[in-house]
Amino acid sequence: MIEEVVQVSRIEGEEIWIEASRQSACAACSAKKGCGQGALSEWTSGKAVELSVLNPNRVLPAVGQSVVIGLEEGSLIKASVMVYFLPLLTLILAAIVARFLGGSEGFQVLSGLAGLAVGFAAARWISTRNSSEGCYQPVLLRLVS
Repeated sequence: MIEEVVQVSRIEGEEIWIEASRQSACAACSAKKGCGQGALSEWTSGKAVELSVLNPNRVLPAVGQSVVIGLEEGSLIKASVMVYFLPLLTLILAAIVARFLGGSEGFQVLSGLAGLAVGFAAARWISTRNSSEGCYQPVLLRLVS
């Protein structure tokens, strides 16, 4: 389980909302000065993200209190594959099919872009379908003492 300490921002009935700042691993990287990802992370670092968490243990935090949330590693891996690999795979497959059909280079590029769009749409459909299960949603584990 991946754990993170965050603060409770609001409580609405049974729903608990937390606020966490975006973090990046770029601070420990030696190539951060010449990397585009390093520049992007500097631009977004420190900005807060607010989201709802599941509370299966019925922990009773107060607004402003620090809590520990967790997310299963398997859920993170599945979500990463769905968001990154699926669109890339459909892009490549569509371009290969266009090539075997004898299409011109322009047709192959357009087919690849169409495949990319299909991959993003499929990822969105799968994530929407699975969102009701709560497997991709963080869980409130315990209060920080």
